[in-house]
Amino acid sequence: MELLARYDILDQSNLTGEKYLTDILLVNPVFLNQNEADRTLNTPYFPLGLLYLAAFLREEGFIVDIYDGTFKSGIDDFNTFLKACRPAVVGISVVLPNRQQAFQLAKISREHNAAVILGGPDPTRCPENYLTHREVNFIVHHEGELTLVELMSYLLGSKREPGLSGIDGIAYRDEDQRIRINPRRSYILDLDKLPLPARDMIDLDQYLAFWREHNGYASLTISVARGCPYGCEWCQDAVHGPEMRLRSPQGVAAEVKTLQNIYEFDRLRVVDDVDGLQREWIEEWAEIAQSEGANISFEA
Repeated sequence: MELLARYDILDQSNLTGEKYLTDILLVNPVFLNQNEADRTLNTPYFPLGLLYLAAFLREEGFIVDIYDGTFKSGIDDFNTFLKACRPAVVGISVVLPNRQQAFQLAKISREHNAAVILGGPDPTRCPENYLTHREVNFIVHHEGELTLVELMSYLLGSKREPGLSGIDGIAYRDEDQRIRINPRRSYILDLDKLPLPARDMIDLDQYLAFWREHNGYASLTISVARGCPYGCEWCQDAVHGPEMRLRSPQGVAAEVKTLQNIYEFDRLRVVDDVDGLQREWIEEWAEIAQSEGANISFEA
């Protein structure tokens, strides 16, 4: 298979003849200066999902970098970043409004001889729509942490068995160029075992300054749950699935306290599929936050 030959990364060089410096570059393909709707709102939020993936991959020993396009100039800037970063693999987060932008960045990534993985809500819903594009090598569908670690281990040559057909949560083209969509991987049930998002990998101060300038206050995002039990038609195959899983109130309060010790911000935005379903959980979070000095205004 082409990928087996091309992505034995530890022994291969990229097209420039230089060794890869980064195992995986995670990409947020949103350029604020090119998105009229986002410019009108002036409420950009950093890519929290990518930061969770980055933290998980980093904890598993991979060399990870992030390209956050929010305040970048555009395609030329991404091309320059790729030359400096020299990643073996590029993973791009996709929602429907940024799909064409993601394809552009995927094409550039392939020109740098990186394998391209797409993930997020829209690729999860219809992986086959993305794999018809030759610049896309893999789709990671549904929850990505465990799947991405297993796929990266395969691509970097440290774990060849059981092969692509045995990696749950991916879609790909086989040797005959037929699209294969493997079964969904089981969800992570204990969210408290996940490392906190790698917020240190992006310039959060730039986000906070932008918020203060345009909105009069600074806001940070946080996730306290995954999954939604309602199955509405427009997101019935959501990334985190139909089983709602909550972090512990203690863990959330501890994260907020850590953020308050590092950053200056005025409120939180809880950005899960659904929140507030368990009043007792919210009341317990409030009590712990009060006792720990980690209480702050939030919206959800």
